[in-house]
Amino acid sequence: MVYKVKLSYSVVLYRNSVADVLKLYRNLVETVPCDCEYMIYLVNNSKDDTELEQCLKQIADSDENVILITAEDNNGFGAGHNLAIRQANSAVHFLVNPDITIPNSDQISKLVDKMRNQDIVMCAPKVLNTDGTIQKLVKHSPTVLDMGIRFLGRRILTKRQDWFVYSDEYNVTHESINLAGSFMACRTKTLKKIGGFDERYFLYMEDSDLTRSMARYGATIYYPDAYVVHAWQRENRKSLKGIRIMLQSMGKYFAKWGWKLW
Repeated sequence: MVYKVKLSYSVVLYRNSVADVLKLYRNLVETVPCDCEYMIYLVNNSKDDTELEQCLKQIADSDENVILITAEDNNGFGAGHNLAIRQANSAVHFLVNPDITIPNSDQISKLVDKMRNQDIVMCAPKVLNTDGTIQKLVKHSPTVLDMGIRFLGRRILTKRQDWFVYSDEYNVTHESINLAGSFMACRTKTLKKIGGFDERYFLYMEDSDLTRSMARYGATIYYPDAYVVHAWQRENRKSLKGIRIMLQSMGKYFAKWGWKLW
């Protein structure tokens, strides 16, 4: 008997359009490798959005491999994923942003094959913009200086900024304790061991924190042989509320891991 690898996916949704959700669902299902089983957890963080809730119920009712979780309260991105992580019974769990597109099942197969190395607990693929350019999301461990100059969005200390985001290493597999949460493959048992995301973060920096926590138990790597496409938006630059949440998250991160200035 051939045993299939068990995969699980979690997506946290908040007032997303029905069209986008249906597109995402189809993309996830169509790119599951044939030698894998899967379970998709759709987490609705906006229970008062009746149109979205109805769409998600229809998806879950029509596919036994989909579980709808409707959060009682919106406690943030990480808390939403944790609702799924607590239920997951898989070898590899994928954390997926709603605006991710997986090109084909080969990309998932590559990540799953890489995770067969038991020393690896987290694996992040290359992430491309919709125009095919690389999103430089892999970073060194942040300092106050690094976060400050990136948050301001100014082209100052450019060599430092390029170093921080591994500018010359996006075609090379390497370890990093600061991977981006837009798309991650995680060893489920390790994810459960650390309790998932730290729910003190409502939004922003929770992926940096998660990577660092996972790295205590094994390698957290960037793996460019696999890739996904991400329609990325920098919400923290668009509103005073977003800026406030970002600053709060930065404070929580440095209070937890140490205030390294540079």
